[in-house]
Amino acid sequence: MLLVPKSGCTRRSPVIRQARPKLRLSQDALLLRINELLAAHFSDPVLNVDWLADQLAMNRKTLYRKVQNLIQLPPADLIRQYRLQKAAELLRSGHNVSETADLTGFSTASHLAALFRDCYGQTPTEFMANRV
Repeated sequence: MLLVPKSGCTRRSPVIRQARPKLRLSQDALLLRINELLAAHFSDPVLNVDWLADQLAMNRKTLYRKVQNLIQLPPADLIRQYRLQKAAELLRSGHNVSETADLTGFSTASHLAALFRDCYGQTPTEFMANRV
């Protein structure tokens, strides 16, 4: 089953069911570094745009401008999408929603469920029931 996120995967964005181009994190040194940081720290609830900017030795506005220019996605949405992709992987591997929320840095299972539903059009429980 192909899980296609809605455009942007945010509550603020309109619901559009079209596939976004895959993020090409290997094209740019900055995006490679961001991907490394996300991979190493996605389960840490402290991971946010301010932390990411600090790790990259730039201010928040500069990070926003560079990431937006490279992938047309704000850094906060990039972090959210990364965590949601990891959550989908964990749910596929048999973790329950509460464990998945803890392992992906979401504050509560209900927060994960709301974002997951907004992004993928189904709750994590429905996703687990439909997995093959």
